[in-house]
Amino acid sequence: MTEPIAYIPDILEEHLEELAFLWGQRRSALRSPRYTVRAFAHLEERLAAHVQGVLAVGAEALPLLEAMLREGDAQTAFAAGYALLQHGDATATARVLDAFTRAANGALGGLRDALCHGPAGSLLPQLQALIQTPALARAVAAAEVFAFHSAVPVDEQRVRRFLNDEDVMVRAGGWRLVGYLGLRLDPKTYAAGLRDDPVVRRAALHAAAWCGEPGILSVGRQLADAPAPEHFDAIELLAILGGPEDLSRFAAIGRASTLGPARLRLLASYGQPALMDLVLTGMRVSDPATAVAAGAAFTKMTGLDVTSTTIARMPPEGGGVADDFDAEFQDEVALPNPETAQRHWDKVKAGLARAGRLCRGFDVSGPLDPEQFASLDMESRWEASLRARFSGAWSGSPLRLERFPQRR
Repeated sequence: MTEPIAYIPDILEEHLEELAFLWGQRRSALRSPRYTVRAFAHLEERLAAHVQGVLAVGAEALPLLEAMLREGDAQTAFAAGYALLQHGDATATARVLDAFTRAANGALGGLRDALCHGPAGSLLPQLQALIQTPALARAVAAAEVFAFHSAVPVDEQRVRRFLNDEDVMVRAGGWRLVGYLGLRLDPKTYAAGLRDDPVVRRAALHAAAWCGEPGILSVGRQLADAPAPEHFDAIELLAILGGPEDLSRFAAIGRASTLGPARLRLLASYGQPALMDLVLTGMRVSDPATAVAAGAAFTKMTGLDVTSTTIARMPPEGGGVADDFDAEFQDEVALPNPETAQRHWDKVKAGLARAGRLCRGFDVSGPLDPEQFASLDMESRWEASLRARFSGAWSGSPLRLERFPQRR
């Protein structure tokens, strides 16, 4: 542990507040198109710097950290728990585990994250025992922590118990475990997950993709033929994993308004150059949300940021015209420049038109070299890893993509 230094209490609190805030940012950034790998690494460096700021205080920080463990906010509980684990002191580590056994709701999730990403290897026997507790919200959280730290798989029968629990968040946690562990389940179990609450359904869809279940493509194709907003997650997975045979489906989706501006995200994830005209057309429409989504899709596919200096106000939720008072609170967005996008596409089209899947100016339909992979944004990195896992070209799991810090 670092030798303690004289400190100002307000600065210690600021380190912890920033640590909590940045952890929330990191969770969002893991699958964000707005973060490059370099920007994500910088975010992690900032997190590590604030951890070091807390550790520099030494044992004098412990009372504040222990008090924060009892707070209900997920990010606050994470900051306190992670900092205590980094102290490397057996007593501090034991206090994190004790708090974990008592926490609920947000605090339980924050402490789960702290134990997943902090040095918790010494706690594996206790965590393995907690997987058997009848309090299944805690048991599934313990199972997730155990999966992060141990090569020993969580018992499949226990995972199935999570999937059948009455608590939505327990069922969602069970499906995350399925994806982490690569469990192969029967079609009936998947069918039940896909009929469940939207949070559970999304987790089940992602688990099926990470486990290489081919039926997930059939589900996506069926739903893509009659697209509806409530089925967006399944159609998005088809965009990420589908092949040339799905081109006509996404061309139809790109021309329809059923999914709203989010349809441009699907075109970008599918990445077929043949759909670029739909993206370029989207940048010219009067609806700011659609134009911005089209600009983001163009950037994801080509790597060129075409944001202009033209600012537009987003329309009110639900449509209509905002009155003078509401107009003061409308979100403002920077529109893309369709002329810049068109000129760039005219310049590079000949070299990119035959790409199987276009992302950041590269054909990502096959293996990527390290330089190409490093050029991807975090969302595209996740999608490329998922495709490789689904096809069997990569044996990793989402654990590899979530661990903090990423460099290890």
